Amino acid sequence: MSRAWMKWAAGLTVLTLGVAGAVLVPYRPVEVDGSVPPKPPFNLPNRKPGLRLHVFNTAMNRMSSLLVGSQRPWRPAPAFAIEHPTQGLVLFDTGISREVAREGESAMPIPLRWLFESRGREERLLTAQLREAGLRPEDVRQVIVSHLHEDHVGELGEFPNARIIAGPGSSSFAAEHGWSERWREVAFDGATPLPPFDASLDLFGDGSVMLLAGGGHTREDLMALVSLPSGPVLLAGDAVVHRDWLESRDVQRIAVKPERAADVRNQVRALLATRPDVVMLAGHDLGGVPMDREDLRVHHPEWLVPEAWPVSP
Repeated sequence: MSRAWMKWAAGLTVLTLGVAGAVLVPYRPVEVDGSVPPKPPFNLPNRKPGLRLHVFNTAMNRMSSLLVGSQRPWRPAPAFAIEHPTQGLVLFDTGISREVAREGESAMPIPLRWLFESRGREERLLTAQLREAGLRPEDVRQVIVSHLHEDHVGELGEFPNARIIAGPGSSSFAAEHGWSERWREVAFDGATPLPPFDASLDLFGDGSVMLLAGGGHTREDLMALVSLPSGPVLLAGDAVVHRDWLESRDVQRIAVKPERAADVRNQVRALLATRPDVVMLAGHDLGGVPMDREDLRVHHPEWLVPEAWPVSP
């Protein structure tokens, strides 16, 4: 049997199983209550003078109804840059890859390309937007990875001078790409709680960037609480996929650990209910992002709507 035929046969098998799954197992909500978080007050680190956060949107994505049901609007695929007064330029996620910007979801492996759609443009990749903003990719000192899905690590290889910080169980991904020497896998075993969150790590030892444990959307989920001068910002990654998800009991089929996803959801809910000064930026939802702060700059806000992106790659 030829290698080409085997590859075709394997692809056909996956396609058949995928179609069968879509037909035979229609979407049903995965409703999980989750545990009750601690009660307030929630004392967060002091605001850090000199911190600045940049917000970029690198694409628009849409999930398959098999994973999220009938409500599946186009949503942004953001990446963030933190200007730190002592640590230099720090990224949180890197958006989509050049290949996906060119070819859409067809650039992704099977079965991923069947599970969501992606629309991007090369001139709107994170590296291009950083340069436009006067921030040099070669100056990036650290990259925090919320999790290892392609639309969050697409340009990770474009920052060869940066240390990469990622969550539990991520080291094998680093080894596959030859990044082990500059990869730091964080572990939250025995980590200090930062109520309402059950585990936190002070990345730089000054309270400016606190890493928070996720672990529901994927096992390696990280969130980051950034102590900006005008008030804290929670970069949630896909631990909070979008605001509708945060307000629902349905953790959807995309969560690898539904109970943990619900626990983290409840922690974020508790924080936002009692600390109105916290801005939460979800993994695929930039609704409610302030547009009038000196320490938080949204680049090309006109790109936050689906109409600003091509209909097809």
